[in-house]
Amino acid sequence: MFQVKDGDSIILASESPRRVDILRTLGISFSIIPPDIEEVRRKEESPRDFVMRISYEKAHKVGSHFPDKWVIGADTVVVYKNKIMGKPAGEKDAYTMLKMLRGKWHRVITGYCILNISKDVVYRDAVETKVFVRDLSDEEIIRYIKTSEPIGKAGSYAVQGRGGYMVKEIKGSYTNVVGLPVCEVAEILLSLGVLS
Repeated sequence: MFQVKDGDSIILASESPRRVDILRTLGISFSIIPPDIEEVRRKEESPRDFVMRISYEKAHKVGSHFPDKWVIGADTVVVYKNKIMGKPAGEKDAYTMLKMLRGKWHRVITGYCILNISKDVVYRDAVETKVFVRDLSDEEIIRYIKTSEPIGKAGSYAVQGRGGYMVKEIKGSYTNVVGLPVCEVAEILLSLGVLS
């Protein structure tokens, strides 16, 4: 569908299979190099500022080793009442999170950063999507947790997997909820002349 401009190449600074799949939908070639950074929220840091900082740190960590490459970093969080709901520590934690989210709206925020160190270009932004989880019964939550899908997922669900049946409504970008706002990322890459 798209082509990476001659002489340029793209690195995805993530090992998330969901981000890899989303970026592949553009039909472009890219490398995958996961960064090794500490993802700790600073005191008084808003969820939006947190994901924007982490996405930049991921991209910059990889970009510092490959300064001539275009690097994409991203970080996604589930937010309920301004509290970041990370990956569950186990089944009990997943159950608590899903009980909290059922029958309510929450936000999914993905920060993304596109940079090229040698060209001195850094673009970063965040996209927010509102998600409504239907009013699940305790039994439904337990059954879903037993699939093991919630483990390792922010907010304890995967909209692109079995967890999709729980999501009644989405306001905003679907791919943002999965882990990368592909429309916005493609627009920036096109505007920067990286894609044609």
